[in-house]
Amino acid sequence: MARPTVLVVDTAEARRKEISRGLAELGYEVVSAENSATGMRFATGLSPRVIFAGSDVEGFGDATVLRFLTPDPETGVVSQLVLLRGGEGSDDESLPEEVLSVDINGLTNAGVVRKLRTHLAAMELGLATDARLDSVLGDLNTLPLFELLPRLQKLVLTGRLVLQEGELALHEGGVIAAGCGLVAGRKAFARLARIATGTFRVLVGPHGATFGMKEDLLTLMAQAMEDQHRYGDCLARLPDLQSRLKIEMAPGFFETPFTPGQQQILQSAQAGKTIRAALEASSALDGEVLDDVLALVDKGFVKLLVPEIRVRIVTDSTADLPPEVAREARIHPVPLSVIFGEDIYKDGVDLAPAGFYKLLRERKDVHPRTSPPSKGDFLAEYRRLLGAGSDVVSIHISGKMSLTVAHAREAVKELAAELTVERDDGSRPCLEVIDSLQTSAPLGMLCLFASRMAQRGLSAQEIRARVDSFIPRFHFLFVVDTLEYLAKGGRIGKARALLGGILGIKPILGVIQGEVTPIDRARGGKAAHPKVVELLKQRVEVDRPVFLTIGHAVAPVWAERLHVLLEETFKVKEFFPGEIGPVVGTHVGPGCVGCVLFQPSDEELPLIAAP
Repeated sequence: MARPTVLVVDTAEARRKEISRGLAELGYEVVSAENSATGMRFATGLSPRVIFAGSDVEGFGDATVLRFLTPDPETGVVSQLVLLRGGEGSDDESLPEEVLSVDINGLTNAGVVRKLRTHLAAMELGLATDARLDSVLGDLNTLPLFELLPRLQKLVLTGRLVLQEGELALHEGGVIAAGCGLVAGRKAFARLARIATGTFRVLVGPHGATFGMKEDLLTLMAQAMEDQHRYGDCLARLPDLQSRLKIEMAPGFFETPFTPGQQQILQSAQAGKTIRAALEASSALDGEVLDDVLALVDKGFVKLLVPEIRVRIVTDSTADLPPEVAREARIHPVPLSVIFGEDIYKDGVDLAPAGFYKLLRERKDVHPRTSPPSKGDFLAEYRRLLGAGSDVVSIHISGKMSLTVAHAREAVKELAAELTVERDDGSRPCLEVIDSLQTSAPLGMLCLFASRMAQRGLSAQEIRARVDSFIPRFHFLFVVDTLEYLAKGGRIGKARALLGGILGIKPILGVIQGEVTPIDRARGGKAAHPKVVELLKQRVEVDRPVFLTIGHAVAPVWAERLHVLLEETFKVKEFFPGEIGPVVGTHVGPGCVGCVLFQPSDEELPLIAAP
């Protein structure tokens, strides 16, 4: 892969030479200039792809050089300017939006080179960096893992790929180690390939890992794809991964030759472990483990003891919960539909966020529409769960945004007679439907809290009362790249007055009493998120624990910047990374970034904290 030409303009001789040498060793064509005049001549004559310049260099520190640059005749690209600020120099606020300014105060020259290499890697990947040039940021919805990894291999990159669910260590482009929770190696790689969603970051430099994986990238990817299919097929036949394994001494048990994997399953069954625990204990790929479980069940040698869950949580797909998160929390999303022209997709079933944003880019002539689940969809789900002996708490998108909750309530009316029939234990089924007055991140957080309360033994009525008391204290603010999508989708609510507003003004919106409402505004994207933080400080006590979710629509850089600001300001007890899915994405569009804060009382905290 051809490396871009780099111009380094720096009056600090030792730093300039080390930067030039370090980048040249990585394969970049580097031109060095020791003063402003030489730098200007090279910048205008050579059209380098990127200029790294000291912020104290005349004509560069104030971005004047940009006036004299012309696009490359072959690519049409103008040079990028990155200023190295050593505690002095130009004020970031006075610089154009496209100029990057990085603080290198206190860094060694090797540390500076690493930051610049990070920026160059981002450029070559077509991505962006965080504000400090510490990492490359991206989104798996626009650059899936199996497209990203070959690109990193072509860059011969050494460092770490950090995903929301785990990380990979890279050495000269190859994957040499992987971790996902308690598992490592090939198993972790295959699991990450199956469950990884949302944002990622690439950290350039030493990876700190030992060489634990010998397979080449193509082999690892092929193994992961095969295991993903096997895992999905097995999962469809299993009742619940929290089911306990129990040995059954069926005929032929002692005469049967068990494989090593099956022997390990039997050991887990003898210890009374769950399927989930058996998955974590085995070094085999997840699909192989589930295959062994089902083989033993089919032969009658293992029985599955399905856990009794008193209360199940139902929601809809606008909660934007990743499938693995919903499955682990025993949350059941009923999908809305997304309609592109004549094509109808079930949100989260046959259209994931990655596919949705790809369609949005490709089908610019068609604005998608959304449709709520039918009464029949809810009837089927409610009857399935109630028939299994569970009560149900059903939490949904604001009734002012969708007919979803209205259809859920219609289903409850049709079930009225069935809800009066006593169970064997003398109790009657309980079905509670709640209008969250929210959508996306706050709805997902409410569902997770409800699930945790169900795991702690609260009844459906108790969970209902708690959730009702939480709803008014959810603080949800978001910034959209454009109001176009909200207007086309008819979900703009009280923010309609902002249409046709002043150019360059970013509206800060919230969901108040169930509808989109203008809260404030900021001039330009850089000012919007600090304003969001200031608004939240007026609503939430900074010295008491909060739960935080950040959701975004393929805007990982802005999401990361907002996350850093919030973590620096508030006492975050737990952070839930999120992504805006197809239905909500239809109405807010790409580039939207939102956050929700919830501050529990001391008495509520143990009820909703992670188990």
